[in-house]
Amino acid sequence: MVTLPLVRVVVVSDQAIYRRGLSSLVISLENVQLIGEAQSATEAIQLCEMVQPDIVLVDLCQILEFGHELAKRIHSHCPSVKVILMLRPEMEDQVQEELEALPVYYFSRDVSEEEFKAALLQIRQISPQSEETADTAPSVFHHQEEELDEEVLTFEQRANQTRYEGLLTRELNMAGKIQLDILPEESPSIPGWEIAAGLEAAHEISGDFYDFIPLTEKKLGVVVADVTDKGMGAALFMALSSSLMRTYAVRFPTLPAICLSAVSNRLLADTRGGMFVTALYGVLEPHTGRFVFANAGHPPGFLISNWRRKEAVEPLRPTGMALGVSDQARWKQRIARMSPGDLLVLYTDGITEAQNSSGEFYGGDRLLDITLSMTGASASEVYRALLEDVHRFIGSCKRQDDIALVVIRREE
Repeated sequence: MVTLPLVRVVVVSDQAIYRRGLSSLVISLENVQLIGEAQSATEAIQLCEMVQPDIVLVDLCQILEFGHELAKRIHSHCPSVKVILMLRPEMEDQVQEELEALPVYYFSRDVSEEEFKAALLQIRQISPQSEETADTAPSVFHHQEEELDEEVLTFEQRANQTRYEGLLTRELNMAGKIQLDILPEESPSIPGWEIAAGLEAAHEISGDFYDFIPLTEKKLGVVVADVTDKGMGAALFMALSSSLMRTYAVRFPTLPAICLSAVSNRLLADTRGGMFVTALYGVLEPHTGRFVFANAGHPPGFLISNWRRKEAVEPLRPTGMALGVSDQARWKQRIARMSPGDLLVLYTDGITEAQNSSGEFYGGDRLLDITLSMTGASASEVYRALLEDVHRFIGSCKRQDDIALVVIRREE
């Protein structure tokens, strides 16, 4: 039986009641060892230098900048230490981007005990950040198969080739049907919200997918993803990625970044094909309008709060690299807020990279122009208008990539 290495944790809080509570929780975990407590920044630095913990758990009873400064000082003395900042709900919207290069994670105080335990162990598995930037994904190389020279094929070879192509077509059709079964049968029905979604495959099978995942406390997980390859291999990778997203979304219902980390680790452990997947995954809180998300190298979604001015559009940009690329990758999570009347558009690059006969790309600006022109339209109307405009733009050209599109609107 394999014995897992201990996760060595230091707890920091300036309030004794929270410090004792966090320490008790840490002590209750298997394969986790509490190796010290500190009640000030100075004590925390000294303790980290002495015991070199794996994780420092900081409860923020003071302002957010205190936690940021402490995280910087810990990292300057102990670069491999991971810092978790526990935030009060009102602090979550203040999370800044200045610590992108540091291994800092943000947990809400509302996190459940079960999710906290699972996330702590997941963070322990993440390797130290490499010098590679989080928003940089490797180049994608498309391997082209050499075409058979039909002129040199014998009659028997031609017959065998025909039978093989027929078998392959049937298998592709079957794989396509299985993929359709993986996708949601219909969009969720949530009072006060409109959701429209769909996928258009360019061929028999697709590497794109989207999903809606019911979570605790009436929260909804929303994912749009794209496997960066084509063919049967991409279809299988898509099915695996979709299954892993559902598994870890339920395990980490308030931590999208940790969910993506767990999915990426499993893809690296369970596959050898060199494929990876871009994904935008967020947790929608219908009662508050919050959309807590992490973006793994995926095209930015758009939160449209003002239907008349493009300057008011909030892009949901990448917060880390694609999944399945590196065991040193990390993701940050962000919070977007949807007010009544706001619209959220999530998509794959089959839309923005669609080309017409002149070789022009559809692009994000055109997507926004069409959306902004539909003041007050429903999610379904915006969804149909976008797809119809993409098809008009392409014209008679053959579409080369799949399209997944999710439109979410909060009713006024």
